[in-house]
Order: sequence, then C-alpha cells, then structure tokens
Amino acid sequence: MILSKYPFLVQKEIIDNMNHLDLLRLSFVSKNLKKLIMSSQKKTSKSIRSIEYQYDRADGTCVVYLIDESKPLEKYHRRSARTEDDVIMKILKLDEDKNDNNVQFNVLGKMIDFRFSDDYKYPIASYHEWDKELVFESIHNLFLDVFGNATEYNWEEPDWEKSEEFFVSFIPKLKNVSFCIGMYLDGHFSDVRNFENFFSSCPVAKTILLNVNKKMKPLSPESKFFDAESVFIDTHRINSPDFVRHFRGRQIILGGNRYRKSKLIDIVNRWKSGEAFQNLEYAEISGCCEIRFQHLVLNEIGAKFIDANRQPPTHTVRSLVDWYDRNYTTYPLISHRYIVRETDNRVASVFMMGGAFFIGVWDKTEEEFLKMVE
Repeated sequence: MILSKYPFLVQKEIIDNMNHLDLLRLSFVSKNLKKLIMSSQKKTSKSIRSIEYQYDRADGTCVVYLIDESKPLEKYHRRSARTEDDVIMKILKLDEDKNDNNVQFNVLGKMIDFRFSDDYKYPIASYHEWDKELVFESIHNLFLDVFGNATEYNWEEPDWEKSEEFFVSFIPKLKNVSFCIGMYLDGHFSDVRNFENFFSSCPVAKTILLNVNKKMKPLSPESKFFDAESVFIDTHRINSPDFVRHFRGRQIILGGNRYRKSKLIDIVNRWKSGEAFQNLEYAEISGCCEIRFQHLVLNEIGAKFIDANRQPPTHTVRSLVDWYDRNYTTYPLISHRYIVRETDNRVASVFMMGGAFFIGVWDKTEEEFLKMVE
C-alpha cells in the first residue's frame, strides 16, 4: 500500500488506526510521513502509559519498551510487566551487531545503523562507543516527535551489581526522562562518600530501590538521594542508618525488622509539625514495633479516631516504587485513625497491622476529609 496516493483525510485515518510499533517504523520512511504522524499525535499516544529504557551496563544493550494502557490487564503481573510484545526497539553496540544487512537512516540529522528482520517486529539500532550518547539522544528525540512530550519516559538501571566492576555507568542527558535505579549497598557503595558522589553526579531519581547489605555512615541531610520521588529500601539483613528521615519525595516503602518505634514516631511528628516530609503522599514502614505497642504509638502521634460505625474513605495512589507494573497502586488504606498537620490542617490516614505502619496523605483539610466519611 502506497500511503501517499490517498487523500490527506484518508491518510490521517489510516495513521490513527495503526499500532505504535508500525507508526515508529513508518516514521523512518520520510519527513512528510513523520509530520503526518506528529499531527495525529494526541490520538496515537493517548493509550501510552510510558516508554521505558532498560539499560544493561554489562554489555551496553538497551531494550526500549512501550507500555500500552489499552492492552488487557491480565497480561501483566507484578515484577513481570513486560514481554517481548512490548519491545519497540533494541539499541546495541555496533561491534556486537555482526549482521551485514544493516541500513542507515537519518534520524534528526544523525545517520544511525538499523536492522529489520522477520524474526522480530521491532527495529534494532546500533552505535559506536564514540557516538553512543548522540545516537541515544537522536532516537529519544524521534520518540518525542512520534509519541509526544506528554508521554512518560523512564531510564531504568534495575540491578546495580555488588562489585565495583560496573561502577561507571552511562546515563545520557535526555529531555523529559526520569531516572530509576536499583542498587545494592555493598562494597564500593557502602562508603558514604562514593554513595553521595554517585547520586550527586546523576539526575534526580524518580525511583530508587536500595538493598542494604552493609553498614554505612549516615548521609548528609542535603544528600541528593533524599530528592528522589520514591524509595524502596530493604534493610532486613543489617541495622542500617536512617535512609528516610530527611526524605523530600512522595513515597516511601521501608522493609526491615530493626526499625525502632522511636524513629517512626519521630517521622510522623515531623510531618505533623510541618518540619519535614512536606511532599509525602504515602509511606509503608514494616518491622517498626511489636503489635502490643501499637496503641502506644498511636497515642504518641496524637491519632484521632473516626466512629467505628462509620465508613472511612479509601486512600490509594499510583505507586512510583514498582516501576515494572503499569497499574500497580499503593496498598488500599482504609483506617478509622488519622492525624492532622499543624501548618495547613492537611489530613493523613494512619494504620498499623502486624508490625507495619502505613500513612496515606490526603489533599484535604480535616473538615473536607470528614465530609468523605460515610
């Protein structure tokens, strides 16, 4: 089918009904077709949840996923939310791509080698080490043209090794891209100077998954680590420093069995006073106290009570912590207990269960919140 033979309105209708991968492949054909795709951008990109760059430091390979909200939910499960069907491109080092059938395309002024094959639906792009960043930048700008600025873009490095072998990473400076990282606190990174230097040299993280395996000195309150939007910290193996006291982001999940109830009370009271955690919307802290101390904790944080015969509202927000799952939300928090922030009368639902503490912050004053109670 030769698209250019059809009237403009017919071309536009065809574009509007093409899938995302075909649109990307079509964008290589000509500037005019790319302009047509861009003119239909609102319709073609409305179902896109995000585009995810998953980069492997070991071999320099990057798999690019497009997460489509219109796909059936049953296809997705936590920790395995992506399949080969979600891949829209792979980007490899040129010396690893030995196929002679590569063709070059001009991608926004940069000539890039691509390979297309019947064995897979998506294109494979290649780069030389010396022009690696420019290749990634050009491809990303193509995605911005085809799928739009409103789409969520994430750069993910999900499994930093314990060894120092992969300490140096490649994090290109791409427009509208959030940085997500999984890291083991071990070896090189257990030295607080190396840990601080790493985050000071990186973009502000959207999500940090931190597996704590070794003791480390406390972080500076001004550490860029605390600027992350969300953190998931596993401290089960060791009594670690407090990684959340100075947190300035939106979501905290802290898993461990040695988090003292005095630290928990301090966190809540600092939120109540307006001293800290101004941006917090959800926190989940496990292993903070035994069940028999729960009433003591609720008393010390000044929790208020909703009548047991009334039904409180359910607090839930989209989770930023689990970046693998396109529809994962925070734990549905239904509690008859709540606290109020002194500075702006903002309400947070609080709940304790099995030694875990949950807090869900509402965008409501106490008066507005109580109107939601049935």
